[in-house]
Amino acid sequence: MVARFAPLVLPQNLDDMPAHYQSKISLFDGTPQGVTTQQHVDRMIDFFDLHEIDAENVTMRLFVQTFGGEVRKWFRALLAASITTFPNLQRQLLDHWEVKKNPLHILSEYENIKWNVGESVQDYCIRFNSIYNAIPNHIKPPMGLALIKFSDGFDPDMACQLRKRDLATLEDIQKIAVSVEANLLAKRARTKAEKKVTIKEEVSTSNQVLRKMEKTFDKLKIYKPEPQIRNPNFHG
Repeated sequence: MVARFAPLVLPQNLDDMPAHYQSKISLFDGTPQGVTTQQHVDRMIDFFDLHEIDAENVTMRLFVQTFGGEVRKWFRALLAASITTFPNLQRQLLDHWEVKKNPLHILSEYENIKWNVGESVQDYCIRFNSIYNAIPNHIKPPMGLALIKFSDGFDPDMACQLRKRDLATLEDIQKIAVSVEANLLAKRARTKAEKKVTIKEEVSTSNQVLRKMEKTFDKLKIYKPEPQIRNPNFHG
């Protein structure tokens, strides 16, 4: 444990880690194919908020546990007791691993950002914030325009619902967007369940009708006696 967390300044008495935390956190190895450093930081902060993890010695240790590959090697090579706070840990990671982009490239990403098919609204919010926050302050669009841009990233129905709200910050509009998505998913699940019930009832009704028809046909069957074979030697 000493080697794993050596760069961190931790108290003598540590708080307990969350139960089964290994299965709830994702690794960050700094490879281009993965999420960006800022996205990983944002996801971990959301994780801490969701699970109400406030103890800094826990947030720092959990954050370090997500490091893999070259990122883990980089962290363990840092000077012992060189990181005193969680914000300091974030900054060190971002300074070393976040790819520095040309401001014009960031603006281009911002102008073209859209909610991808199959992407959760929460992941879109993280991606949007990462790009918006990376824009230098002297060219960053004001909050009012950012709210419009965020809404326009969705399909027309979702965008219309968001524009109707009188919201002042990205945090406010993103909470609404996540809530709208949850309601839509719940509605689709109910509709799907109702369709299954309807189909099942239609099949059951159809089977009942068929059985009644079969019984009716049985009753309508006319008995036809077998024709008698006449004796050819008989002359009447």
